[in-house]
Order: sequence, then structure tokens, then C-alpha cells
Amino acid sequence: MATTARKKAAPAKITRRKKPRIDIHTHVELPEVKELAGKIKMRGKGPGKQDWVSPASAAEHTRQTKLIMPKLTDPKVRLRDMDAMGVDIQVLSSNLPTPAYWANGKTGQAVARACNEGVAGMVSAGPDRFVGIGAVPLQDIDRAINELDHAVNALGLRGAIIPSNIRNHDLGEEMFRPFWAKAEELGAVIYIHPRGFTHAERLEKFFLWNSVGQPLEEALAMASLIHEGIMDAFPKLKILVGHGGGYLPYYSGRSDKSFDSRPEARANITRYPSDYMKRFYYDSVVFDCDMLAYLVKKVGDRQIMMGTDYPRGEVEEDPVGFVTRTRGISKVSKDRIMSRNAARLFNIAI
Repeated sequence: MATTARKKAAPAKITRRKKPRIDIHTHVELPEVKELAGKIKMRGKGPGKQDWVSPASAAEHTRQTKLIMPKLTDPKVRLRDMDAMGVDIQVLSSNLPTPAYWANGKTGQAVARACNEGVAGMVSAGPDRFVGIGAVPLQDIDRAINELDHAVNALGLRGAIIPSNIRNHDLGEEMFRPFWAKAEELGAVIYIHPRGFTHAERLEKFFLWNSVGQPLEEALAMASLIHEGIMDAFPKLKILVGHGGGYLPYYSGRSDKSFDSRPEARANITRYPSDYMKRFYYDSVVFDCDMLAYLVKKVGDRQIMMGTDYPRGEVEEDPVGFVTRTRGISKVSKDRIMSRNAARLFNIAI
């Protein structure tokens, strides 16, 4: 697909309050994307096929989706909810194109293009309240690079959301290096958001594929990017990891111990894995104030941003209250988490 030449969008502006509260973790549903992706025949195993979802989880997902559909698709409903939550700006993303990673590259790019144009259209419905990130077909690296360029330079989106693995390939593998190079060149934010877990056998019951599996997926994605040397090779990368980074930031001592004791853990890096934690960005969707306070202590208050996972399922319904009532974090740090960090990362003028 040809890339339409266009200047990057000007920084989003907000005039409602001096320090706008920015929610960087929200999702939209685009009917045209859902219809297109629904025609793709799934093959193989893994998150794209959704063979990790039990019948009980699938039924509950369908029930919840019907209840919240206006929140996913209607900007007016979304704006009312934002006002009620004390949120001034949302960063919009969609995880709908994820199943298309099991399509061929051409079809995958068509789904990603529909997603990107849909997100850009929703941003245009509220340009002072919404900022968007797009999608890329990472099963085809050349097309992914082309689509990221189009999303950023033609549509004014600020980056892309990607799953934690691509067809069961970890994100730090050699095949993905050209994509990471392009993301660094563009200054695009790459948001890692898992879609289930790759090994369904032990996690189908009790919604464990989400409550346990997704934080593990995030930890594996970060570990791959660290140990494969991606974070050293591309020092200006802007990588945001959902749900507070999953498990890795909270148990990094074991990774550091392995670095000391095992040569294979040092194969591609010369620093402790925990040293790389401050290179990633994180959202605040951890649902536990003690965890948020620890994350600030671990990675610093400039790497964390307020999020909700609005509107489906496990949503932080009081994001401002969650941050403000967290003990052990200064007011300056809380302002950074709720406003300044996201403004800097996503180029939002405040």
C-alpha cells in the first residue's frame, strides 16, 4: 500500500485544566475492523486463535461486550464517562487486529489499515480529548514498517499497539529488528498489550489466562527485548508495557541473580536486567496501591502513566483516586503519573 505524504499531526491540546489527566490505556471497537477480521480463518495455536479462552470466559465476554458496546463505539458516551472519571484525554487503541496476525501479510495490513483509519476518525470526533495509536501487521515486517509510517506520518497517530508475541515468536527475535529500528526512527510509541497466553492447558479455568497469563506474557515480552539486546541496540525506543509491566518489575531480583550466576543470561547484555526496567514505560493498571508505589520506587516516577483499560472487563474505574490515594508517592510524582509523563511521551501540549 502506498503511503500518503502528510505532515505529522500537531500536538493535541487541552484547555480544561492546567494539568490534564491523561488515560493512556483505553480501547475502542470498530465495526468495520471486526467484520473484516472475522472473515479470516485461524490456523495454528496461540493468542491469535483464542484457543486459550474457555467456554465460560467466552460467554461472559459476549455478555459484557453487549452491555458496554456504546462505550466502545460511541465517542459521546465515552466523553461522558471520561468526565465522570475526571479524565481529560484518552489515548485510544484497539486490540481487534490481533487475530489478523494469523492472516497473510496483505490481509493483515488491510485489517491494520482499517483499524488505523478508524482510530484516526474517532480522534477527529474529539481532537481535544482523544489521541490515537494504531496497529501493524508484524507477521510481515516490510508491511508493518510501511503501516507504522502511514499511521504516524499520514494519519497523525502516535504509535502502535502490538501483542506480546507474534505467532509465538518473541518480540526480541532477530526478525523484528527492522521494525524496532523504524519505530525508533519515527519516535513512535509501541504499546505492548497481551491477548491471552500461549499455553492454554493450565490456564483455561477460572479466567487464569487473564489474571495470571497476561502479566506473564508481559514479563516474557520485556525479558525478550532485554536479553536479545533490543534495548541496547535501539536506545531511543519508546516501549510502553500494559498492566504495570506484568510480573517482571516486581521480581527482577531473580533475573539479576541469574545474570550473576549463569553465562547464558549474560549472552547479549552487559548490565543487570533490572537496569533496563527504567527504559520501559508503564501504565498504572495494577489495582493495588502498594504495587504502584513499588513500581515508582523501582523505575522512577517519570516512566509511569495513568491508565484504566476502559471500557471492557477489568477496568480501573477511579484512576485519579487510585493514584492520589497511593501512599509513599509525592504530589509531584502523582502529577507526573496523571499528566506530565503521558504528555511528554505522546506529544500532547499542556
